[in-house]
Amino acid sequence: MPLSRIVVAIDGTRAGYEAARQAGRLVSSGGTIRLLAIADPYFAAMNTWAGQRLVAAEEVVRSDGEHLAKDRLLERAAEAAGDARLHIPPGITVECAVVEGTTHDVLVEASHDASVLALGSHGGGRMTGLVLADTATDMLRNAACSVLVARPPFDEDDFPRTIAVAVEGSAPSLEALEVARQIEVQCGGRPRLRVLTVGPVPGGAVAPGPFGDIPVEALRGRAADAIARVGEGVDLIVMGSRWLKGARALGSVSERVAHKAASSVLVIRSRA
Repeated sequence: MPLSRIVVAIDGTRAGYEAARQAGRLVSSGGTIRLLAIADPYFAAMNTWAGQRLVAAEEVVRSDGEHLAKDRLLERAAEAAGDARLHIPPGITVECAVVEGTTHDVLVEASHDASVLALGSHGGGRMTGLVLADTATDMLRNAACSVLVARPPFDEDDFPRTIAVAVEGSAPSLEALEVARQIEVQCGGRPRLRVLTVGPVPGGAVAPGPFGDIPVEALRGRAADAIARVGEGVDLIVMGSRWLKGARALGSVSERVAHKAASSVLVIRSRA
């Protein structure tokens, strides 16, 4: 199942908890959520976790500040994973883990055993991510599974109220359409589904799918900009990925939408 095992990156911030909350709504029936708190040595070196100091100045004078910061980091990470669990509805299998290592390495490794890697968005544009090695940018390019970039919805208790899926006739986009319909079914058919394309509608006025024919809305303008604008009125955009890497990824529409949209964005990657 495309959403059977969701790994959520937890960093003690609201963004990470929002990713956990949305994972709890999207995970397939009988699926598993793994809350992964990463004790990155960088945080211990910078003496910070979720915007707060790990070790106070007076504590450094009385003890070995470096080792104390590492111990505190592990404690805060474990607490954050526990707090994130409170955002998951009952009845869902949840695993909590604290892993030491660099954020990039830990998440890439975890993505090999996941259907979806969910991360909160901390703001900032795509070019900022390129310069600062933003985690969302990094994982959109390097994760071995689908990636959810989570942003606050219109109503936390009614996510996803509306889903938009972008299609253009390719196999990846049609797989995204199938996943969007599975989410619709998973949520009891309540979300309103919008199917989008930019330019001529592929295959006519409807998009094929295992659940019947669906009307397609034709958007105008540059693909990434037009699809991202739809995020102002929906909770979730679902898109396929062509697995672009390196310099070629600079032209990835799904990556651009994931950074520009005001909504959450789920980029579907097939392992086939």
